[in-house]
Amino acid sequence: MNKKLQLITIHNYSVINYLKVFQKKLGLESTVIQPQINQQGGKLEQFGDDIQVYSHYDSSNLFFVTLDQDGINILLNSDSNTNGCTQWFNFQIQALKPVVTIKFKILNNRRSKQLLTSCNLFTSKNRCFDIHYYKTNVNHPYYANEDVNIAQYQKAISFYTLEFKYTFTDKDFVTFAYAEPYPLSRALQLRDYTVIGYTQLNNPIIRIKKGKAKKYIVILARQHPCETSGSFIAEELIKIINSQKYRYIIYPMVNPDGVFLGNSRCNKNGIDLNRRWINPSLQEEPEIYYIKQSLAKYQSRIKFMIDLHGHSTKQNYFIYGCSTNSNCNVKMKHFVKQFQNCKHFSLRDCSFAAQSDRKCTARQTFWLDYNIQYSMTIEVSLFGSQQGLHKGKFNNQDFSEIAEQIYNQVEQFNEDDFDLIQMPIMECLNESCESESECEQDIVKEVIVKKKSQQYRLLEQQNQKPQTIRQDEDVKQKQQILPKLRISKVMSKSEHRASSIFEIDNSFVFRLEQFNNNFNVIKYFPQRNIQPKRMSSIKKYSKNTNATINVEQMKKYLIL
Repeated sequence: MNKKLQLITIHNYSVINYLKVFQKKLGLESTVIQPQINQQGGKLEQFGDDIQVYSHYDSSNLFFVTLDQDGINILLNSDSNTNGCTQWFNFQIQALKPVVTIKFKILNNRRSKQLLTSCNLFTSKNRCFDIHYYKTNVNHPYYANEDVNIAQYQKAISFYTLEFKYTFTDKDFVTFAYAEPYPLSRALQLRDYTVIGYTQLNNPIIRIKKGKAKKYIVILARQHPCETSGSFIAEELIKIINSQKYRYIIYPMVNPDGVFLGNSRCNKNGIDLNRRWINPSLQEEPEIYYIKQSLAKYQSRIKFMIDLHGHSTKQNYFIYGCSTNSNCNVKMKHFVKQFQNCKHFSLRDCSFAAQSDRKCTARQTFWLDYNIQYSMTIEVSLFGSQQGLHKGKFNNQDFSEIAEQIYNQVEQFNEDDFDLIQMPIMECLNESCESESECEQDIVKEVIVKKKSQQYRLLEQQNQKPQTIRQDEDVKQKQQILPKLRISKVMSKSEHRASSIFEIDNSFVFRLEQFNNNFNVIKYFPQRNIQPKRMSSIKKYSKNTNATINVEQMKKYLIL
């Protein structure tokens, strides 16, 4: 039997029990898996005599670890209250012996495309090597779980394994993460911020104002927790802004709950905030609700809206704007052309498509509802640059240079003179490519598509069921689990306003019965700490005075 180590997660909001999904894969058939808060002797169980694992701190994500003859197997937490969304990981390892090489396998990644093999993952010291990314064979009939629902989930969902090796040269802590971490506690150390509201976990939603003018520029960062490059750019912008032309309103951490919990994409309720900018709910999306409320009085004076994101399948940084066939938004395109000679910028990856299935994103909401021509998403790669001598991951100096480029181009741009600027034709600009960070990661949607293709394809071909019956069944299934039914096409503004898209509440209902069947309830919610600690020594109340996090507020979400 595999030697096992159960690491207690800071939250237990997952709908899918990955321990059951990977039970046979990890050889846990005869293992009774029960969470244990206090380890004997105040120490975690060690993997032989080699390493110690830590995962209880701000923005960490690691759920379960086992050891076999080949190395260490890792399972990640999915985003809270989702049906399976895993991408971000963040944990720390301490070697108990110098000069030891360990193979790691993260088994339940959900993204099919990654740049990790060519660009490496983030480590706080030396680089990893022998990096491979391939499909996990947990859907093989040999690994099918006895639970019918789990077995069906295994067949329908694809997982991917990230495999890498690392050599520990000393006993220092080494951080392994998808990208360089930027935790909530760091954002709360920024100066001169105002709290405009609080999330469901009582984390503050902060706003910073810089510059003095009657025209406003809104900057958003970190709608998606794993896209840490946006926070680094926002922090550098805060340092350099000293404008007499514009007043900057900056929201450096739009999704504090998601960042704190170690989510990849969603907030605590399992909602992608960049899909809820039209009529946000105070209960489901308090982050967006308070931001829009705080901007209401400036609505007519906003000139630019810049939404900072991170990209995981492209390198460099690039811009997405808004335009349609009837409104080509020439001004925005000329603004983007100013970046063409900037270091790290990729003009060929820019896009100006306005699609109906993106109408609830921040970029299109500000463009449509606030009539802001210069509403854009700036994508900064999580894996750095591929240009010339500047290849490699972005460091602090690169983030500072990118922030300075953005700031200078905004300050120097004069829309009244844009038609006098002599610039080459922008043939390389893509009118249809959409932001990777805005691509749907709705796992349930993939399930229904695959289920339909497997169960109904033959029936539709043979026409064994009347057309109306098949349509009713499709609609019923979509109403049950699809968050949205969208039609991807380029629309005009009038069509955008008049479009009626079938939209269903995107929040997953957390069913008590399903929770009890899949999990042992942990009635314990420690506050994460910046410095790594052994889990047995984590206390309910942290000495960190920077993060204003109410532990009692957190605890009530786990007590049934």
